Amino acid sequence: MIKKIKVIFLLLLLIGIILCPLKKVNAHSVELDPESVISLPWFITNGSGTVTISNSITNYSLYYQAVEMSNAVYSEIETINSEGKTTLDSIKEEYTKLKTEMDNLKEIYDSAFEAYLAGKDGEQLETLKTAYEKAKTDYTNKANEYSDKVKEYNAKVEEINNNIKNLIPTYIENKWVQTTDNKFSVDLTKFSGNQAFAIWIKLVTNDNKTYYDESTYTMTGTKKTEINVESVNLDKTSLSIEEGSSYTLSATINPSDATNKLVEWTSDNENVAKVENGKVTAVSEGTATITVKTNDGNYTATCKITVTKKTVAQKPSSTDDKKDKTNVDDTTISKGKLPQTGSTTVYIAFMIVLLSVIGIICYKKIKFYNFK
Repeated sequence: MIKKIKVIFLLLLLIGIILCPLKKVNAHSVELDPESVISLPWFITNGSGTVTISNSITNYSLYYQAVEMSNAVYSEIETINSEGKTTLDSIKEEYTKLKTEMDNLKEIYDSAFEAYLAGKDGEQLETLKTAYEKAKTDYTNKANEYSDKVKEYNAKVEEINNNIKNLIPTYIENKWVQTTDNKFSVDLTKFSGNQAFAIWIKLVTNDNKTYYDESTYTMTGTKKTEINVESVNLDKTSLSIEEGSSYTLSATINPSDATNKLVEWTSDNENVAKVENGKVTAVSEGTATITVKTNDGNYTATCKITVTKKTVAQKPSSTDDKKDKTNVDDTTISKGKLPQTGSTTVYIAFMIVLLSVIGIICYKKIKFYNFK
């Protein structure tokens, strides 16, 4: 009876060794968390996600940081994952088939073993022993074959994870961001289009144990697409102004909807002409070149400024006064008297005629009424 128990125990031990656990492949994660206390989400929305911490950890501080990854690197990781998954699926199909065969052989082996234990001494026992040993050998060989295939699977998993690990950018120690609600987020307004990030998590317990984990995600940025400046032009390429005068040059950015339209104005000779925000002020006689330069692309345009002396108005000379007096009409006008014209004679004649008409009318009236 003791012999039977020993045999069963050895068989169970052999089976336990053969059926080793399969390692999990996580295509975009490097397994750094040996106790699996950190769980990162499979998907995130709007650049945000929530980290799940095992119930075995109660008092801790949690930190995260998003490390930008080039899309080329992310694409390479995707290729490693895709090709690795195909290989792993093939190996898995093989070890699944082997396990089925091994399970069938185990049933045969168990039956042969039970028959052997129940047999009696003699020729029949030898036959049962032979059948039992053959079933044991078949089962053991198949179990070893299955075990080798499982080891091959796990080795491939390790290879895939190591290849991915070598590509994923690591965290930067002084850039951790603490989270009190186990959430992490990436500012999507800082970039446009698709961008890959490695999200690193650091968990520090109250007894100073530190756990790290990482997972990669692609996110779509909402930053407005920038339109680059292509050129800049000035409304004038040359300008002549007097000392003390000013003129405001107008700069045109091309294209008109460029994102960054900021420009810088300079004068190569401020003793002649100064410029501020496009306003040119003439200082002294001479020439200067005004330059406008775009912040985006450092495109430039210039205007040559010629400053002339300011024209001074001259007072008329005494000789000129005499000339002016000579040219004046000699006709003089007496003070307080109107010039003699024919209007006075006409006025007197009119008065005489009027008085005559009035006199005739009065005479007729008197005669009519017989006044004596």
